[in-house]
Amino acid sequence: MKKVLLGIFGLLTFFTVGTVGHAASSAQLVSQQKVTSYGRVTGNVKGTLVAFKEAGSGVQLVTTHQLSQYRNTAWIVNRSALVRQANGKNQRYVYVTSTNAKSKTTGWVLKNDLKIPSKVNLNAPYISQNKVKAWMGCESASLLEGLHYKGVLKSTGLVAFMKKLPRSKTNNPNTGFAGSPYKVTPGVFQSIFPKPLAKWGNRYHSVKNISGAKVSKLRSELRMNHPVVVYVTLHFAKAQYGRYFWGTGINNSHVMLLDGYKKGAYHVADPNQGKYWVSANKFTRSYNYKHYAVTIQ
Repeated sequence: MKKVLLGIFGLLTFFTVGTVGHAASSAQLVSQQKVTSYGRVTGNVKGTLVAFKEAGSGVQLVTTHQLSQYRNTAWIVNRSALVRQANGKNQRYVYVTSTNAKSKTTGWVLKNDLKIPSKVNLNAPYISQNKVKAWMGCESASLLEGLHYKGVLKSTGLVAFMKKLPRSKTNNPNTGFAGSPYKVTPGVFQSIFPKPLAKWGNRYHSVKNISGAKVSKLRSELRMNHPVVVYVTLHFAKAQYGRYFWGTGINNSHVMLLDGYKKGAYHVADPNQGKYWVSANKFTRSYNYKHYAVTIQ
């Protein structure tokens, strides 16, 4: 996966860098950078976590943990540092935070001692929109699936949840749900778009509109244990466009929760059809029509 650099703090002061158990050797901490956060990274059990400790006019790389202590731990990465050793060799370190909510561990680790998992499946719960005859309620069901995954509103069913569904007085999905989630309303594009959906979700949990994100960003969200509400097409078919007073809509639009990926496929909790794997090509084509997405953090 490509890591997109968001910004560079610039060339830093030269430091003396060493390792625990060895005399400090002359080296340079060349630069630090923020990187696009990505998570669910597993470690090489032979690697170590280190801290950059000030020592006189410089710093030392002090070992704080062995990765072998965290065999089943995943990590979130959000910073990068380039260290030039005394022999002139550059080594890239990344700053990691464990995903364990109870006892977080942090530190710098050699980038090569981490790897991105080839498969993630959050196994989010499935909520059927059809069981309660909410034929047009896929957005609400998908959002509730994600909230239930996060342990939020677990005793609340879809019918009760939709009683709080923000409605648009003008039937504009950009401002709230248009029409009724329980019946087809001719001439109305019956949906609620990402901005008002995320605002609704934020009443209960941290929910963010990430519309415009590429599928690589969706995978990154999944690696951070964030399921994503995605706007695709029914059965991942070719988009069928329609004109409305507020703009152009996809008449065969459908919404579901993305909760996993593996090589060549994505996993979804689809309120209309259940939980299943769909080919990466089908999913990507369907998602790319609008790039609409809401992540439950």
